[in-house]
Amino acid sequence: MTNAVNASQSTSGSVSPRADPAGPVAEVEDLTVDFRLRGGILGRGGTLRAVRGVSLEIGERETLGLVGESGSGKSTTGRAMLRLVEPTAGSVRLDGEEITALGRGDLRLARRRMQMVFQDPYSSLDPAMVVGESIGEPLDVHESLSRSERSTRVGDLLEHVGLSATYAQRYPYEFSGGQRQRLAIARAIALNPRLLVCDEAVSALDVSTQNQILNLLEDLQAEFGLSYLFIAHDLAVVRHIAHRVAVMYLGEIVETAPTDRLFDRPAHPYTEALLSAVPVPNPRRQRERERIVLRGEVPDAANPPSGCAFHTRCPHVMDVCKVEAPPVVTAPGGGTVRCHLHT
Repeated sequence: MTNAVNASQSTSGSVSPRADPAGPVAEVEDLTVDFRLRGGILGRGGTLRAVRGVSLEIGERETLGLVGESGSGKSTTGRAMLRLVEPTAGSVRLDGEEITALGRGDLRLARRRMQMVFQDPYSSLDPAMVVGESIGEPLDVHESLSRSERSTRVGDLLEHVGLSATYAQRYPYEFSGGQRQRLAIARAIALNPRLLVCDEAVSALDVSTQNQILNLLEDLQAEFGLSYLFIAHDLAVVRHIAHRVAVMYLGEIVETAPTDRLFDRPAHPYTEALLSAVPVPNPRRQRERERIVLRGEVPDAANPPSGCAFHTRCPHVMDVCKVEAPPVVTAPGGGTVRCHLHT
């Protein structure tokens, strides 16, 4: 690794390790995101509440996995934290600074500290631009570097994610999927961020390449103190990389827990069902284990059920579940759960 990447943070924004701060890197409280729906009678649309009162924290050098079925609100939560989607209500703080209250200029400065890695790196890289230009774009926006300094920084970032500095003059189509994701990560860390939101960042890759990217993310986290919100549907991947896991259903967090506790002793029936679908490497155990098949479909987020959002599919549903939303309580073994079975 080069000296430019190892150097302490300076006015030029070079990547650097950091000391632990006093509090969480990211704090989300009662985050809500609504989308207006078009159509309906006389052209009047309704409202879809994609994220409903989400609260979570991410610590220094911590990876929080965010899991759930498609349409549960995972990606919208990540985008709202970075204000790529505007929150309807709630609070997002980065190192104690309220992000949701920032004006345009201050938000532009805050974007140095929070970046996103998307699922499809090819669509996030300009096919008509050499990758060195794509990686250097954030440097052009946020820093004043000479052409030589910018070229050196781009080369350092490429080498830091396991690619040659000479690749800067190549186009995205010349790279494999795994290499393109490395390029996207290089661009994401160019400004020395505090938080990376990884939105299905390895789901489009084969298993071998997934492991390489996960190992790269872990190495970057250990060296630079990065914090991750790792959004994924593959629970095996989440178990590999996450320190804690938050489970989302119909826009709500229904369970949070340290990773080992969640996989060994899930507290919420929805978490149990998700884990029962994860294959185990032992064929005999796989045949003998019970698969929990949820009945019905995920309810319409524009018209959610009363009471507990999961009650229409829950195998343990009780009368109270249909009329009263469960509170968030401490779960056995650590973490929290939102379920009447534990109240």
